[in-house]
Amino acid sequence: MSLAPDTRQRIEHLLESNRVMLFMKGQPGAPRCGFSAKAVAALDSLGVAYGHVDVLSDPDIREGIKLFGSWPTIPQLYIGRELIGGSDIIEQMLNSGELHAVLGLPAPDRTPPDLHVTPAAAEAIRAAMADIEPGIGLHLHVDARHEARFELAPVSGQEIVAEVGGLRVHLDLASAPRARGIEIDWIEDVRGAGLVIRNPNAPEPPPPVQSLSVAELRDRL
Repeated sequence: MSLAPDTRQRIEHLLESNRVMLFMKGQPGAPRCGFSAKAVAALDSLGVAYGHVDVLSDPDIREGIKLFGSWPTIPQLYIGRELIGGSDIIEQMLNSGELHAVLGLPAPDRTPPDLHVTPAAAEAIRAAMADIEPGIGLHLHVDARHEARFELAPVSGQEIVAEVGGLRVHLDLASAPRARGIEIDWIEDVRGAGLVIRNPNAPEPPPPVQSLSVAELRDRL
C-alpha cells in the first residue's frame, strides 16, 4: 500500500509547521488511549510546546502516518521531522535523559526525593516483597495530580532510586520531584489494614459546598 501524494503533503506540512509533533488518539487534555496519555504526560512533564493531531478524527492521517514513517502504531512523536517512536520509546528516552538532549533541554535532575516511611509500613512492604522474582522492584508512581501508587514491576536501570527504611523505591523522572516529602504509613482500623500515602505536594481540596436555605441566604445578604 502506497501513501497518497496529498496525504504525504499534508503530513510534511504538519512536520514543517511544528518542530515537535505528536500524532495521537484524542487531544492532549483528553487522550483517548493509554499509550497516547503516556506520551502526553512525558512531553508535558518537560514543559515543551508541541503540535498534535487527533488521528481518530482524520482517517487519512491515521493510516498515512503509519506509512510515512514505517511505524505501525499510534502515538508517534516527531522532532525536527525525525521519527522518535511510540510511547514506550518516549518514556525510555525521557527517563534516560535522551529526550532532553534531543529537545535541547538541560540534563534532568536525578536527585532522589526524601521519602518518609514508618517502621510498620516498611515491615509490611518487605513482607509483601518477600517472594518476588529477581529483577522486580518496588516502584512509586506520582501522577500530575500528585496521586501516588505503588507497583511491583521490572527494574530497567533508568529509574531514580530512593533508599529509605531498608527499601529501594524506584521512581521515574516525572514522579521523583512530585514525591518529595511523601509520608508512607501502615494503618489498621475498623475498615481493615493498608498503606496510607500522604503527599504534601498535592493541592488542597476545595472547601465543601455548604447548603443554605432561602432564609439563611437572605440573612447573609
